Amino acid sequence: MKKNAQRTLGGLALVASAALVLTGCSGGSGGGGGSEGGGDSAKADTLKIGSLLPQTGSLEHLIYGPQAALKLAMKDINDAGGVLGNDVELVVEGNEGDTNDPTVIAKSVDEIIKAKPAFVLGAMGTSNTNAAMPKLTEAGILMGSPSNTGIALSGVNPLYFRTIAPDTVQGSALGNLILKDGHASVGILALNNDYGKGLRDNLQKTLEDSGAEVSYGAEGKGQEFPEGQTAFSSEVSAVLATKPDAIAILSYIEATQIIPELAAQGFDLSKLYLVDGNTVPYPDFDPGLLEGAQGTTPGRTVDDGFEKELVSVSPDASKSLNFSPEAYDAVVLAALAAEKGGSADSETIRANLLAVSGADGGEECTTFKDCVALVKDGKDIQYKGKAGIGPLNDKNDPSSALVGIYKFNAQNEPEAVGEIEG
Repeated sequence: MKKNAQRTLGGLALVASAALVLTGCSGGSGGGGGSEGGGDSAKADTLKIGSLLPQTGSLEHLIYGPQAALKLAMKDINDAGGVLGNDVELVVEGNEGDTNDPTVIAKSVDEIIKAKPAFVLGAMGTSNTNAAMPKLTEAGILMGSPSNTGIALSGVNPLYFRTIAPDTVQGSALGNLILKDGHASVGILALNNDYGKGLRDNLQKTLEDSGAEVSYGAEGKGQEFPEGQTAFSSEVSAVLATKPDAIAILSYIEATQIIPELAAQGFDLSKLYLVDGNTVPYPDFDPGLLEGAQGTTPGRTVDDGFEKELVSVSPDASKSLNFSPEAYDAVVLAALAAEKGGSADSETIRANLLAVSGADGGEECTTFKDCVALVKDGKDIQYKGKAGIGPLNDKNDPSSALVGIYKFNAQNEPEAVGEIEG
């Protein structure tokens, strides 16, 4: 990656339906269940971690950043003496697979439950998190996602947290970016899922609250398109017929088909706006095709130093740094919570997550090594990690988070040009 080419996110939305909700779980230090993670009652002195990331399927290109971040976080933790005096162990690597083949994730969830980790990093995809959460929650296993942005997951489950902002933040940031550029009429091409519609709703509200109009794709018009659609001639013709000043594409990989169709029908792509699901490099496009187009992504851009660390543990990390800061922080927070609570089981980690994130105040620290030293001295801490998020709130969301702004260069690569804190 070039020096100025920062992380590009292939963002994913979150669950629209509530998973199994636990009651009677309160915060604070103290032990809980799980010599093997979730489900048992004895204290655990070894932190066992699992992952549920896209090893195959349409989200496979997003695995490189989180997978490298997981390895790097474990290395940094173990180099600093581990958790409770023992090395952290990766006991299972599940595959969340594709949304159209539920058997893949079902098999992985069963494998995770059998391995009994205390904490699982993932899933990354909306429906995959939704599919996995009920059984993992029933088994008492904590989930932490670096990429889920859907509004519906705020506070949905005490055994779920995330290290990235919900779509309310990105939708507002995208709308303000479009308004700042002086556009008064915006066409929206949105996926017909929780991600696309959730972003669309917040984008539309931001635009309309400032007097702009949504010329195509507004809520209630029924103009969304399904995941996996590959031909967009009619949708592009329809949106261009409304003569918008700008167009926003709220999609995943479908943008690879929509963008050339927009160009073929004469739209000025410098007035195109993308989101985390499609603000990625497009090396197969003609040079300069996307130059000047812009995108937003929740989360912090990756600096050169962190990128080198990620590549040092996983050379494939250079393929995509998506969600690596958020994945790294999720693992470190889980480890610090176990250390603070004195046991590496799911419930103890859950009970101490907010505290080590800084919800109760405390001394700021930026590495596991420094933070764990403070915890061992009996001090309250606020872990300020790679993602730049504020302390977790009572809904297990970041209390503040960053949204990156990107502009595409002549090589059709998104380059970071700024960040907004929300």
